[in-house]
Amino acid sequence: MPDKNRTIGEILKTTREEQGLSLEEISLLTKVNQKYLSAIEADNWDVLPSTVQQKGFVRTYARALEIDPAPLLGQLRSIIQVDDIAVEPDPPDVQDSPSSAEQHPLEEIGSILKTQREHLGFTIPNVEDQIYIPERYLIAIEIGNLEELPSTVQGKGMVKNYAQFLGLDPEPLLLGYAEVLQKRLAKSREGIPDIKPPSPLQVSIRRFLASPTILWVGVVILIGSISIWAGTLIFGSSASSAEATATIPGVSDILLPTSTPSATPEAPISTLSEIEVDITPAFEGDEIPDDNAVTTPTPGITGNEKVQVQLIILQRTWVRVIVDNILAYEGRLLPGSVKLFGGELSIEVLTGNAAGVEVIYNQRDLGAMGLYGEVIDRVFTAEGIATPTPTITATPTPSDTPEASKTPTPTSSQEAE
Repeated sequence: MPDKNRTIGEILKTTREEQGLSLEEISLLTKVNQKYLSAIEADNWDVLPSTVQQKGFVRTYARALEIDPAPLLGQLRSIIQVDDIAVEPDPPDVQDSPSSAEQHPLEEIGSILKTQREHLGFTIPNVEDQIYIPERYLIAIEIGNLEELPSTVQGKGMVKNYAQFLGLDPEPLLLGYAEVLQKRLAKSREGIPDIKPPSPLQVSIRRFLASPTILWVGVVILIGSISIWAGTLIFGSSASSAEATATIPGVSDILLPTSTPSATPEAPISTLSEIEVDITPAFEGDEIPDDNAVTTPTPGITGNEKVQVQLIILQRTWVRVIVDNILAYEGRLLPGSVKLFGGELSIEVLTGNAAGVEVIYNQRDLGAMGLYGEVIDRVFTAEGIATPTPTITATPTPSDTPEASKTPTPTSSQEAE
């Protein structure tokens, strides 16, 4: 009988050395990891994860050395301070199973785990309490029912944890588990035609499209396109603005008298005695045409007139049109309005908002007449375009107001006569 004055580890180690056995040999006999056996001999119980493993490993170690485990379990009871540990009868001898699970199906992997569990004296509820794997999954692993497991990946983790808890090396079991999965996968692929591998050209094209080179090329092309488009807008608008500024006269050229004749007209043109601009306040929401607009009926346009002018209204503005010295139209026009006039001698157009009137003269688009709010007067003839020169009417100087003469009052002598 073992000496009660010695610890559990000392008793087991001394007995092993007397029998001439090494820890490696005991590990092969008990299928308990060697580090757990070393911890038991050193009485280092903290290395073992749970009290269930402590009891099971001590019992298995004692039976491998052919000594009674009851005194050792009694001494362990005082160490871990638990209730009395009932000594179970010796389990039936279990034939040695192959150390490698690579040649066994899933059922034999479960049989190895079940045999080791029973050899250690564990029940399935004991294992469930320690490694937190539901009982139904532990039973499925032991009977080799892969369909009961939630997934193959989780099943692999459960087998690993179960084997480590029982002190087994999990690698051979995991290799056998992977072999079972490979066989099932190969069986499921039976009848599926083999996929032809892609040609080297296809691989090269895919690599080129997946490389960042094609992305950078696209970015460069996009930036270049945007730069060209922006440059066209900037330089195009600058040229049109310069041209418009060069051809549009100032307000002073129209309203102030000048002795310099216009260079454009070559034929005598009629001049206006005075320019009158009807300034009427307009509101943005007012869409009602001018009720005071004056329109003089003119002969229908046949298309053979020498002078043809089409007015396209871009902004709300006031316009007066005189065709062959006859007033053809005078009033306000709304955006979107189009007026067409034709004459033999001249067509004079006067507007109070030059930016709101676009002129098409003899099928030539001249653009807007001027700037916003600018007063412009143009005379269109068969020979060209002229700007009428305002004539200043002399204002008579008022004469001195004559003083009123006194009316003589008759005297009394004159009344007597």
